[in-house]
Amino acid sequence: MKIAAAQFAPTADLHENLAQIEALAHEAASAGNRLLVLPEEAMVQTGLIEGSLAAFAADHWDAFRDGLRRIAKEHGIALTASGVEPSGLSRPFNTILAVDTDGTVRGSYRKLHLYDAFAYQESNRIQPGEDLPPVVELGGTRVGLVNCYDLRFPELTRSLVDRGAELIAVSAAWMAGRGKEDHWSTLLRARAIESTTWLAASGNSADDCIAASVVIDPLGVVVAAAGDTDTAWCSADATTSRTAQVRRTLPALANRRIALDYSVKPKLFIKAAVNGGREITETPLVPISVQEIAAEAAASVRAGANVVHAHARTPDGGQTIDPEHIAAMVRAVREQDPAIVVGTTTGLWTCAGHDDRMNKIRSWETEWLPDFASVAFCEEGAAEAAQAVVDRGMILESAVWSMDDIPALLASPTLHLNVRVLIEPLAEDPDQAVRDCREMAAALRAGGVTAPLLYHGLEGTTWPVVRAAIEDGVEVRVGIEDVVSDERGEIASNSVQVAEAFRIYDEVHATNH
Repeated sequence: MKIAAAQFAPTADLHENLAQIEALAHEAASAGNRLLVLPEEAMVQTGLIEGSLAAFAADHWDAFRDGLRRIAKEHGIALTASGVEPSGLSRPFNTILAVDTDGTVRGSYRKLHLYDAFAYQESNRIQPGEDLPPVVELGGTRVGLVNCYDLRFPELTRSLVDRGAELIAVSAAWMAGRGKEDHWSTLLRARAIESTTWLAASGNSADDCIAASVVIDPLGVVVAAAGDTDTAWCSADATTSRTAQVRRTLPALANRRIALDYSVKPKLFIKAAVNGGREITETPLVPISVQEIAAEAAASVRAGANVVHAHARTPDGGQTIDPEHIAAMVRAVREQDPAIVVGTTTGLWTCAGHDDRMNKIRSWETEWLPDFASVAFCEEGAAEAAQAVVDRGMILESAVWSMDDIPALLASPTLHLNVRVLIEPLAEDPDQAVRDCREMAAALRAGGVTAPLLYHGLEGTTWPVVRAAIEDGVEVRVGIEDVVSDERGEIASNSVQVAEAFRIYDEVHATNH
């Protein structure tokens, strides 16, 4: 089948973009092509939408889909193109539609791997998909769909070939930058070579993207290229005979001995806060000794937690950041499992004041430093404490408890060094706590914060805030520091609370999808 890959620079106007797509479809179809691969964000250049992207998706998705169906049918050419699809949540999906030559939508793919790299944070505005991309039949050829950053995850492309894809169609808005064009060309050729398959890649040609659309054969030979022209297309005849010839010469798929099940990891980041200042009189499940903390950390990670937050405790159960206690706790966790990512507090309530806190952070043993440390920007000297965390070589996360804390965080020199920003509402009313989380989140984003956000409540607000976090696509925190029971009110260990967060995640997504 003759296939084409096109590039153009989408605007903020859907009708203009559909007109560009139709002109390219007409040209490609007139040259005998049966499939036209179009770029990521063909529906709209999302960076040009200043308001709610979810609202734009709700208002324009149907028109985009219907426009693609009409163009495909009128010009007799199959299309793959990306747009923003309503998700039912606060962020839309980045979705590729696959439309056949008769205008039938054969399938769609919601982007799995969001581009949270190279100082960009696609997840700020886009909801990740949850399913592997489909293999769809377009123009009589089985086509696998790939979206931009997916290229960096070879298992995804291999899963498509293992499910019968004869051609990989890549829609991309590959960001320009040092070395990025080399990455683009190298990864495209690698994906074709390792699976001995045809690949057609369409690049968005907006000012911050590299375009460079190509068609590549199963040996990694670039057989057609559109160059760096703003609006252009290239094409080649992707024959099954060429694929068969290459696979006889290079039977890599037949020689492979590693089996993969291609399961999709849940896109839910959970921090387990295993003890905090919780007392044994409140629940016998709270870990106090370093051995108990290490065991709870390991159990939480086995249940699915990504990282663990723990407070070192004195023999009488008090909270401390004294160097010897921090070292003992971290050492116990590492001995339990060196892969556990463990962090701790820098709270002033653990010290005699800010100067004492600074002396203790600077005295933590280098060999047994926590992986990360949290700094609350409601406290005196937070900016200096945050700098000390960074200077010691730890990962920093900062916390805000109210809108009053945000100016100090935004003014801090370490603002853009945070691995995440914690939003910890003080309200005891669950509905108000959720509103406060969302108000603080909006203010942080408006202030230029690009790091992931994490919501967490306390006691009766914990589970409503977890639900809100999942709905908003941000990170969550659970654990005995925050609450001693699950959502139903039953006493729950840290690991049971992690499982409860996954249950709520499944429930929220089942309701919305």
